[in-house]
Amino acid sequence: MSPQRTLALQLALLGLVSFSAVGSAQSPAALASSRYSVDGMHSTVGFATTLLRAVKVRGRFDDYDATIIYDEKHPERSSVSAIIQAKSINTNMGFRDDHLRSPDFFDVKTYPTIEFVSDRVVPHQGGATVSGMLTMHGVTRRITFPVQLALAPYLIGSTRGVAFTANLRLSRKDFGIAGTNKFNPDYNPLTNMLSDNVDIILELDAIRDGFATRRLGDGTPPSVADTINKTLQAHGIDAAIRTYHSLRATAPASFNFGAYELDLLGRKLSECGDLPNAVQILKVNATQFADSAGVLESLAETQSLSNDRSAAIETYRGVLAKFPNNVNAREMLRHLEGVSSDPAIGTTTAHPGRRPTVPGCS
Repeated sequence: MSPQRTLALQLALLGLVSFSAVGSAQSPAALASSRYSVDGMHSTVGFATTLLRAVKVRGRFDDYDATIIYDEKHPERSSVSAIIQAKSINTNMGFRDDHLRSPDFFDVKTYPTIEFVSDRVVPHQGGATVSGMLTMHGVTRRITFPVQLALAPYLIGSTRGVAFTANLRLSRKDFGIAGTNKFNPDYNPLTNMLSDNVDIILELDAIRDGFATRRLGDGTPPSVADTINKTLQAHGIDAAIRTYHSLRATAPASFNFGAYELDLLGRKLSECGDLPNAVQILKVNATQFADSAGVLESLAETQSLSNDRSAAIETYRGVLAKFPNNVNAREMLRHLEGVSSDPAIGTTTAHPGRRPTVPGCS
């Protein structure tokens, strides 16, 4: 982590902001601009329990996804959804991790995911109390726990972030995790005296990636996005799309036509305020890379930013049809499907144009 990023997180963690459950009053654009994804590179989903009533055993889950909707002006409309891959449990001891993955504990082949969806958050001084449904080992239970929040966004370049910490205690037996020794006879539950209580430690950095300052055209071969952008600026969107298809057909080796190239161009246009052209560029990319979750999510989010609620719902539903565990699509849909259909809220109101206050836009 860079010194600047570390400092930003430390400053963010000094903030105390309220965080609450799903609301339906946001416009699609406000909703989309409030979406953050937890950054697994700078976050921890950890746990600790005890053996022999005193020996601390610590571990973590290495594979997880979480989406936070944080409305800074109306924090009561915020929410979170998360999915943890149970097999990613890691206590830095291979044979113990294999035992934890077995039917004696998590039974990860039968129950591959651990899922949480918030449904209520009560703000209080210094944080909030979060409630929601936790599903683990085939059992769903409502849990409530305190969260220390720092959701006043910090900014690094054009990327925004939020951070929060939480500590909670779970009973493994509440979720049917007995801790037997059928799959590991060397483990004796009676003599090991494994605690039923498991302390969960969350240290999460959630970010909203910025694209305006990223460069087009870098690399060998060069990105096709730079040529398409120049055509767009000089001759308009129809000419840009025609140029893309022509180059893809006649000069496939001369440019990088990877999924990221038009995705970056579309996200740059969106961030700089040119939403109509951004949507058209991202539609082309979605046609070419229909099996890329990231490509489809970019289109859906830009449709949301354009306040095109019905199009965003359709695209996010398409994401879930192909990727059922996509927490971003899940979280956005449960908000979008509750957004008012009033024309003042749910229709397209965006206009093309640049926002010079955004770094990288001119």
